[in-house]
Amino acid sequence: MNYRHSFHAGNFADVHKHLTLLAVLDYLLQKPKPILFLDTHAGRGEYDLHSTDATRGNEWQEGIGSIFNGRFTSPLIVRYIDVIRKAQQGSGTLHTYPGSPLIATHVLRDIDRRVFVEMQAEECLALRKVLRQPQHHMINTTVNQGDGYQSLNAYLPPKERRGMVLMDAPFEAADEFKQLEQGLLRAAERWPDGVYCLWYPIKSGGLVNPFYAAMKRSGLRNLLLAELSVRPADTPLGLNGSGMLILNPPWQLDTRLRAAYQELLPILAPTTQGHVRVEWLVGE
Repeated sequence: MNYRHSFHAGNFADVHKHLTLLAVLDYLLQKPKPILFLDTHAGRGEYDLHSTDATRGNEWQEGIGSIFNGRFTSPLIVRYIDVIRKAQQGSGTLHTYPGSPLIATHVLRDIDRRVFVEMQAEECLALRKVLRQPQHHMINTTVNQGDGYQSLNAYLPPKERRGMVLMDAPFEAADEFKQLEQGLLRAAERWPDGVYCLWYPIKSGGLVNPFYAAMKRSGLRNLLLAELSVRPADTPLGLNGSGMLILNPPWQLDTRLRAAYQELLPILAPTTQGHVRVEWLVGE
């Protein structure tokens, strides 16, 4: 695997993904009991937006860079930008982007257990290093190098009985959608009450359509699609949209996400050719 998220950190897909992640975590944290947060494809945790990788395409400038200093009415967007701002460690400028491990660490409590799994040794080492920094502290935290899909067997069901799993695969493998499908089915069998958030890319050719069909046939209920696209689905090159499939989403999450995505859309898709799709793939 040669995928490096540093080329894409902070792009529109990260904005979509991490705003959605925060919305789910904040809901789960309303109750005093501890939760498990399992991140199966964690990455390195922190990305320098002025690095050679990040500046090669400057994708972040059309993502977090375009909204960082904006004013918004959606509480979810305000919350997300506040977390990104705190990750700048007192700097008034945007210079770093936190990956999902750091975003989760910013909001989770000491009583909550976090497990970060990353396949690539270099990325896993970098994640351990950044989490050892005093502002993050590794209380109740496990960082493992390994296969994220296999970690579903190792950590589920959790002793806490509450929590969520983020499956943010790199989609470098040709059969990644199939692995995602099989991973979710195995996990849901072990822990049917968990909240699962699965990220996927939306590209030309309808590659995601068999995944939708498989999920409809799976027997799982309560499946929400939450998608934000910045280009028409048939645009031939690159990433046209970002999707999250959410199993067992919190109450009224669809309404809150739809409002936030609609407010982001004119900024992240200024050509007005993008669209928002928040709907039930399978209802309760």
